[in-house]
Amino acid sequence: MIKLMIFDHDMTIVDSSHAILAGINKVADSAGLPRTTHGQVMRCIALPLADFMVGTLGECRPGWLDLYREKVAPFEYTLIRPFPETEPTLTRLREMGLALAVASNRNAPRAAMEKTDTARHFDAIVGPSDHLPYKPEPGMLLHLMDRFGVPSEQTVYVGDSDIDVRTALAAKVRAIGITRGNFTREQFADMGAWRIIDALDELPSIVEEDERG
Repeated sequence: MIKLMIFDHDMTIVDSSHAILAGINKVADSAGLPRTTHGQVMRCIALPLADFMVGTLGECRPGWLDLYREKVAPFEYTLIRPFPETEPTLTRLREMGLALAVASNRNAPRAAMEKTDTARHFDAIVGPSDHLPYKPEPGMLLHLMDRFGVPSEQTVYVGDSDIDVRTALAAKVRAIGITRGNFTREQFADMGAWRIIDALDELPSIVEEDERG
């Protein structure tokens, strides 16, 4: 029986790809580098910010992380949009009695979530700024399970990337892959995902099915 459902943030509960593309291209413009593409953003979106910059711009120069977090991120936040089914699905899951949390490689995910009004749906939100290791290290999930007193067998983690599945497996929780990032159903199955969905509104049925055993 699922009691704790943990979510990734970007491309799982919100469409942030175009926002992040606009943000990283502000860094490219300031550095006189060629702009990156939406496809490249999608391939790197789950990575920690420094690795994301290397993946999209080819390097991460001194000062770029501070530039992004202090000046670019607030602009990026204004362009992030929750997926249409995000709010009704989260509302339904809370009605079903689940504890809900977010574990993201975004340095401080709460700031973005407050801007999109998604933070109010969650009992806890954690990221690297909480002195927890970047995924796929399992520290964020282990921290949340300990915080809520829920064992691994009653916890699931929902995410759109290989990093999310690897994080779940490292924490010994079941992984649910969502196919709106850069990975297909077949790829998620090969990674070891427990369930694979195309949209968040499939989650309540999965919870009900799990309750029936």
